[in-house]
Amino acid sequence: MWKKSGVTVLACLLTMGLPAFVLASNLKAEEYFREGYMASMAREWDSAIASYTRSIELDPNNPESYMQRAAALEMADRIDEAIDDYNKTLRLKPDYYLAMEYLAKLYESKGEYAKAVDLYAEALKLVTDAKWRSVVMQWMSDARKKIKQGGREHDKTTGRRHDRRN
Repeated sequence: MWKKSGVTVLACLLTMGLPAFVLASNLKAEEYFREGYMASMAREWDSAIASYTRSIELDPNNPESYMQRAAALEMADRIDEAIDDYNKTLRLKPDYYLAMEYLAKLYESKGEYAKAVDLYAEALKLVTDAKWRSVVMQWMSDARKKIKQGGREHDKTTGRRHDRRN
């Protein structure tokens, strides 16, 4: 079914004047993105990273591909690479508050609390849900306390994301 609908989408887009190679690349990028997603769901981090990387090579302007690769890199304990990808996500989509929050958590895990506080403050400007705002405010408060304690403490438990969707 995908092949047929993909061809239909390609034909429709061609009539809009877009070059066929661009459209084919984007369709292939979406396919690699789906492969990455499936590998992530199976907790096959290296495979997910490879698929997201292929998706990015074909469509380097898709912030979601960087976001998902960052999450897979984080799960594979490749923290510095994950930080790079969260930053790329934010360059492409500056209002992606989940990327800000995840990046802030990684900075906390590295003891870079001031960077985390700055990101939480930026995220708060975008978060509209009152409950979620209170969670982000608490994280920001905790990071500020760690700054006051003078610490570059390394605490992996604060660096890990938790499921925030309830």
